[in-house]
Amino acid sequence: MPEHKIIVDVEIEAPPERVFDAWTDPVQLAAWWGDDAVYRTTDWESDARPGGKWRCQGTGTGDMSGPFKIAGEYTVVERPHRLGFTWSPSWDGGVTTNVLIELTPTAKGTKLRLTHTGFATVDSQEAHHEGWKRVLGWLGRHVA
Repeated sequence: MPEHKIIVDVEIEAPPERVFDAWTDPVQLAAWWGDDAVYRTTDWESDARPGGKWRCQGTGTGDMSGPFKIAGEYTVVERPHRLGFTWSPSWDGGVTTNVLIELTPTAKGTKLRLTHTGFATVDSQEAHHEGWKRVLGWLGRHVA
């Protein structure tokens, strides 16, 4: 069976330290991860160390209508260059996947590469790919 994988590269106009902290600080996560027109995450908890847990809740509209939860465990924490974690959203049938964020300094700020692996279906992979593009846009606006 082929591995279902997402790779998304974006350029963010902020230094890697700022981008990394936005991924791990619960106050910042709640501030940027969501849009009231699509969905909004709340109640973030983050113990950013290998083996530490993270979680959030949220509510959405449209395709993401109603309450949801996302949780996981940090697998890699190397500030400000790499952050890895498991990803287990309530809407995906209990499947746990893996996300790796790699941050590389550039002349304008940071190149962010997100790699997400372990999907059970192509449908889940495609839906997450669209979701990550939206999430990375929110992150870029927050840290800029």
